[in-house]
Amino acid sequence: MDWNPENYTKGNYFQNETSEAFRKSFPVQPFGRILDIGCGDGQYTRFLADHVKNGHIIGIDSSAEMIKHANQHWANKTLSFELHNIEEYQPTDPFDFILSFWCLHWTDISLSFPNMFHSLAEGGRIYALFSSFSSNSIYQTCYELARQHRYDFLTERYINSSNEYQYYFYRVLNTLLQLPFKQLKLNLKTTHVYFPDISYFKNLLLTMPFIKTFPPDEVNDIIEDLLEVFQEHCHRQYGGKLYYETRPIYLEAIK
Repeated sequence: MDWNPENYTKGNYFQNETSEAFRKSFPVQPFGRILDIGCGDGQYTRFLADHVKNGHIIGIDSSAEMIKHANQHWANKTLSFELHNIEEYQPTDPFDFILSFWCLHWTDISLSFPNMFHSLAEGGRIYALFSSFSSNSIYQTCYELARQHRYDFLTERYINSSNEYQYYFYRVLNTLLQLPFKQLKLNLKTTHVYFPDISYFKNLLLTMPFIKTFPPDEVNDIIEDLLEVFQEHCHRQYGGKLYYETRPIYLEAIK
């Protein structure tokens, strides 16, 4: 899909918050040749580059719009951006570190994970954070609308059909176990990110690819209903304070 860099920048607040908490937990800080998969608009990759003392980061993304934006705004002598899809990427030289934040769940992991392994130098490390497709605030709000039968296509998608991502974590685990990593650590962790106001959740919704699958004449109404359901949930759970809930996968691996 085509991504709008301005909307993406507005909507990636919770990703940046969780990504930064994960970065601070790295047992070994990245150095040398570093790959950032799914760099998006490049802003967070630039932040990563500012914390690398000895190294060069290459950010890749499958969106030409995002890579153009990243090169125009953030590229420098220690940071570059290239248009690539990790499912097909074949680097000339291996990487010492491979990083990825909130991207890998959009890929075919049967292709992206082996490609990451083969792109890594011997002894190199992977740090990745991505969706488990388990309970999160977006899924919860969509499911609630579906349960109320306000929109037929939501009811069909969330209530009447089987959940293709029900066993996603185990698919991830099984795919990784087929690769000869020396060390592999995979965790699920529930996190809560505070949103200063409802616009943060709205802008996050607008960056989600599935929004483009909504009937065009109903998108605005659905968005407003999702915002209402989210606020009602936060009122019940957090006394009106807006907290985004998510349960991502944290991956650490050594080749």
